[in-house]
Amino acid sequence: MPTPDNNEIQRKCEQFLHELGIPGFIVFGWKKEGTEFGVVSSFHEMPVNAAVKGMTWVLNDFVTKSL
Repeated sequence: MPTPDNNEIQRKCEQFLHELGIPGFIVFGWKKEGTEFGVVSSFHEMPVNAAVKGMTWVLNDFVTKSL
């Protein structure tokens, strides 16, 4: 099964956030074919400062647990 392209994944993330009906953001990564990976982010009615704070926390948590 071919992996959807970045635009399709982006659209699905935006649709998901809209259907939740609450302010939020997603940073979504997935494995494509071979050694390739894709990453998209979507925001829905989320203040920029809150999204940056959230992404900073997630990045720190990810790095701390991965290294």
